[in-house]
This record gives sequence, C-alpha cells and structure tokens, in this order.
Amino acid sequence: MKADTQLTTKRILIFLAFAVGIPWTVTLVTYLTVKTEDLPAALGGLVNYLAFTPAPALANVATRLITREGFRHLGLKPNLRRGWRFYLAAWWLPFLVMIPGALAFYLLFPQSFDPHLTAARVDAIPFPVAGIANPWLLMLAYILEYMVLDGLALSVLAIGEEFGWRAYLLQKLMARFSSGEYAYAASAARKAALLVGVIWSVWHWPGMFLTMTFDPAMTLFHPLVYILTTTSQGVLLAWASLRSGSVWPAAIGHMTILGVSWISAAALKGPANLLGPVPDTLIGGLGFTALALVLLFSRKAFAGLGDTGPQDGSAVAGA
Repeated sequence: MKADTQLTTKRILIFLAFAVGIPWTVTLVTYLTVKTEDLPAALGGLVNYLAFTPAPALANVATRLITREGFRHLGLKPNLRRGWRFYLAAWWLPFLVMIPGALAFYLLFPQSFDPHLTAARVDAIPFPVAGIANPWLLMLAYILEYMVLDGLALSVLAIGEEFGWRAYLLQKLMARFSSGEYAYAASAARKAALLVGVIWSVWHWPGMFLTMTFDPAMTLFHPLVYILTTTSQGVLLAWASLRSGSVWPAAIGHMTILGVSWISAAALKGPANLLGPVPDTLIGGLGFTALALVLLFSRKAFAGLGDTGPQDGSAVAGA
C-alpha cells in the first residue's frame, strides 16, 4: 500500500510539472521578451493559448509514458446511455446558476445595466443575431448562440485541459486520498474535486499577473476571488465527470461556463469588475458557489463512485 501511495504521488508530481511548467514557462518568456506597450496584444494570444492549451492533456500522456502506467481507463468513452443526465446537467446548469448572480449584480448596480444590449450586438458580430432589433429576442438568440456554439460545438476544444484535470489529476488525487484502489470514499472525491479546482485556478494566475503590469484595474484581489469562483466551477465539472464516468461532460461544462460569461455580460454597460456580472466575480459567481456547496454537502453527489469499477470505461481510475 505504501508503494502504491508513493507511485501515485510520483505521478501527480510529474503531471503537475508538465501541466503547470509548460504554460507558466511560456508566460514568463512572454513577460521577459515583449515590450510593455505590446503586452496587451501578446496577452490576447496568450489567453487563447491558456484557454485551449493541450498542456494538461500532454501531461496526462507524458506521465503515463514515463511511469509506464499504460493507456487504459482514459475516461474518453462517452457513456451516453449511463451518463446522459450529467451531460445535460453540465450543459445547462452553468446557465441556470449564472442567472442569480447576474441578476443580483444588475439589481445592486442598475447604472451598469444596458437595456439595449449594446455589448451583445458588438460581441455577436459577425453572427446574424446582431441585427435583431428587439432586445429580448436578441437576448434569446444570444443565449441559444452561445449555449449551442460554446456548450456543444466547441466543447472538443476543452479536452486540452479536461483530459488532464478531470480525466487524470482528479483520479490520481482520489486514489491518493483513498485507502482502496477503486473503492473511493465520497470524502476522497470531495477533497480531490476541491484541490483540482484550486490547482486549476492558480494555473491561470500568470496571465492575470501579466495583466497587472499594464491594467491598473486588475488588483491582487482578482486572483484571490478567482480561486473561489473557479474552484466552485471545478466542483461541478468533477461531479459531472465522475457521475457519468466520462470526461466529455466536463468538457461541455467547461465551454458552457465560457459561453455564459458572455451571456451574463450582454447587458453590461462598461467593463466587468471584481463584483460582477460574470461568473468569475464575487456577486456574479454566487450561483456557482451555492451549487458547489450543495454538491459538496450532499450525501449522494459523490457517493458510491467505486461501485462501477473501471471495467465499464469510466473516468474513475486507480493509481
């Protein structure tokens, strides 16, 4: 058992060295080689790199090769018959839990509300919905556009991250926190879901710190708030992945969260701030925080994960 624990720990450390080391090195090189006045443009490309980087996925593959783990139990099997409910949950729950936070922000700060949805019209270009005159019809079209485009059509782009975070690191941390290879306790799943969420949020920090060098609106509070909001989102993705036995609901949920960020800001007048309305803010993320607490304190949400075993192609894999 001690040898198994040591091997699991070794795999976790090797994975993190690749998953974190590659993008952080790219960010450091960008900071050291790009002039300050050119950093905003460089950061735009860097954000796209971090958003769709294959570094966590490459870390999964590299760790398996280095430690001779093999390529069983990858979590790539869709398991639609068993997990279709969790696909739907990962697709629509982010939209539903986004609404309370966005509404709370606009009610508290009505001066930030734009009834003409100017931001939506700009963001929707070149999509046809930009030409819709009625604001409510525009909002409906905007929601459908981003829920379908980001939530489904572009979900494959999130595999670059999710194949690492939820399909590998989550499983290894569960094994590290558990006494058995596959009979995971719910407490181990909760701890792993939270820790992966924290790591996932901190993984984005270099880009945020880079922004601070030229954007005075970005403060040290932003990375701290980001830990809370992103970890809450990560709990949802971990739950959907584990209950479905597949990484694909996590990928769908990942991209849907990006989509609902645009939706929540569709009526925003001026820039978003630390309070809202997008899900990565204190007020805008209230729904995600509440949902994460419900899942974490539920007796059933993370229970019984060891009952299915790895033979059915689930994402749950041992050390």
